[in-house]
Amino acid sequence: MKLIDKSKRKLKKLKIRAVMKSRFILEGFYKYGDCNKGFIRKSIYLLSLYFSSLINGKNRSRPYVYERKKYTIKPCTSAPESSFAKRPSYTLMAKNFLVNDVISFDVFDTLILRPFDNPKSVFFILGELNKCPGFKRYRELAEKLARKEAFEKTGSYEVTLRDIYEKLNRFVIIDAEKAMQYEIETELNLVFANPYMQNVFKEAKNLNKKIIAVSDMYLPKDVIEKMLDKCGYDGIEEIIVSNEYGKSKRTGELFGIIKKKYGENARYIHIGDNYVSDNLSAEKSGFTPVYYKNVNARGNAHRAFDMTSLIGSAYRGIVNAKLQSGDKTYSQYYEYGYTYAGFLALGYCNYIHNYVKNNNIEKILFLSRDGHILKAVYDMLFPDEKTEYVYWSRSAATKLTVKKFRNELLLRYIKYKIPRNMTLEKILAAMDLPQMQKPLEQSELTPDTVLTKENYEDIVKVFTDNWDIVVKRFERSNKAAEEYYRNVIGNSKSACIVDIGWAASGFSALRCLIEDEWQIDCKVSGLVAGSTYLHDMDIIEAQLTKNVISSYMFSQRDNREIRRDHNVKQMYSVFTEIMLSAPSPSFIGFDYDENGEIRYEFDCPETEGYEMIEQIQQGIKGFVNDYTTAFKDYPFMCNISGSDAYAVCRQVISCPEYFKNLFADYPVNRAVGSASYEMGTLGKLIENEFVK
Repeated sequence: MKLIDKSKRKLKKLKIRAVMKSRFILEGFYKYGDCNKGFIRKSIYLLSLYFSSLINGKNRSRPYVYERKKYTIKPCTSAPESSFAKRPSYTLMAKNFLVNDVISFDVFDTLILRPFDNPKSVFFILGELNKCPGFKRYRELAEKLARKEAFEKTGSYEVTLRDIYEKLNRFVIIDAEKAMQYEIETELNLVFANPYMQNVFKEAKNLNKKIIAVSDMYLPKDVIEKMLDKCGYDGIEEIIVSNEYGKSKRTGELFGIIKKKYGENARYIHIGDNYVSDNLSAEKSGFTPVYYKNVNARGNAHRAFDMTSLIGSAYRGIVNAKLQSGDKTYSQYYEYGYTYAGFLALGYCNYIHNYVKNNNIEKILFLSRDGHILKAVYDMLFPDEKTEYVYWSRSAATKLTVKKFRNELLLRYIKYKIPRNMTLEKILAAMDLPQMQKPLEQSELTPDTVLTKENYEDIVKVFTDNWDIVVKRFERSNKAAEEYYRNVIGNSKSACIVDIGWAASGFSALRCLIEDEWQIDCKVSGLVAGSTYLHDMDIIEAQLTKNVISSYMFSQRDNREIRRDHNVKQMYSVFTEIMLSAPSPSFIGFDYDENGEIRYEFDCPETEGYEMIEQIQQGIKGFVNDYTTAFKDYPFMCNISGSDAYAVCRQVISCPEYFKNLFADYPVNRAVGSASYEMGTLGKLIENEFVK
């Protein structure tokens, strides 16, 4: 069995190496090929791609790292990602501390963290502060040059921040003192405490042991001291920084200096994230090492990389710090909200805010149910703006616009029900149109008649011939809806209607009612997270062109490559909608009660999924709070592009195994209407509708 497993691993490695050989093979295999084929068929297909690239010389350039990771990095499907952190327990750490005299902590990526998966990403922000495009590259080259010169002079690569900025003038002429201050202030602003290490540190303090902090770093000692104070690490006896001694942990010489200070015979323990410096070198120097694997090294195995450099690094850094520090284990639903939905919600809400500001919008209307969490996030970010969560749905829109959009009712309630083998009695109950029973019977279409392709046109003809009955049935609902929206809009002369997508049918219906039928003095525009429609890709082409509707992530006008990647047949849209679900039943329509008050009607509540949704929403709010707190001094970091938001979404929505495992029992009602009550599960839906 072991031999078989070993052979499978080797074959998998060979396959990956072959696929990654060129961009042509990579895209041919993952993007256009069927990855669900058997081993032999996949091997033949891969060989054909390989020989085709050799013969035709097609796109033989190697793909970029992010292009390779786009197809190979997957979400953690079997259990919560945080459950794999496997850090030593606080009790075990305390036991280790007991038998040692001096407890030594590494500083960066151990005691304190940065909100980036690559610490050099901070140089992007410094480039903006210094008004210097390309600053990140210059800063890296200056450090490399300074270390090279230091080694030639002293035999050590250790340098100070000033040494680096003296070399920076080789590449760009800037005020070095001012630039250094920018770097110090930015680093101070961005660092935050590692929650796991905070508890470990408390254990060490409670034992009254000598605690020191040791770092291979170019920043001045007093700056590192301020960072540790900011993060709540008081009680450190000494901070030892490599640039003050010209010695490093990596060579072991800095550990030697510590032993001279605190005694050769004392017992030492050192905790750090660098395998060589904090583990191997510490052990060689007589320290007991505790290797705390870097949170980013662990977490990036599950992160999206097809993103812009700065925002991508920030996203990965925030999520890695949360899930990989070892502080807590979260539920998979919380992690789904935190890792994926939170980033989409934050980016989309900031996009909405910019749109509202640029177009002088007076009020924002978030449509139920997807707008529930979006409004909550928006109010967190922009508490002073006028927002409303409003009741709306496909069902309500279809019924209230029967005076104009006749085909919508016929499609949603009749044509799309053909595969379900429904009787006319059930269909009329779902439509809440018992008045149509008599005209149908007059055409020999009885209540127990099953809807089929053959009798569809006959049924439609009865409806169209008796459309006045349909219109009259929903007049009262229409009046109640008008009263509701007049109260919601109030004196606002402009409003923005927010939905998740995909054909903007909710907005289109409301626009028609508000501006034309109800004659409310308010111009409305619409925002969707993404725009695509399987049955008519150009359904809102003119509205997008006129900017009446704008799409955040993709549409026929923007990010068209993403739109082509968004595979509706593989339920990408359904999976995305789960991100923004609300713990409430679907809204059906408006009516009046016996007292003449507006009554809101709802579909069957999917209570089995409410606990999941609430955990997802907690994760969303957690991410938004952590991200905005980390970058409170740099609000431009919330300008998340639609393509970045989709890169994160795509990583999970392109993985049906994730949803099969996590949401197999998630309740789903695919039918539209008040008497539909055909509750199923997402697992069953994937089984029936997912197109491989």
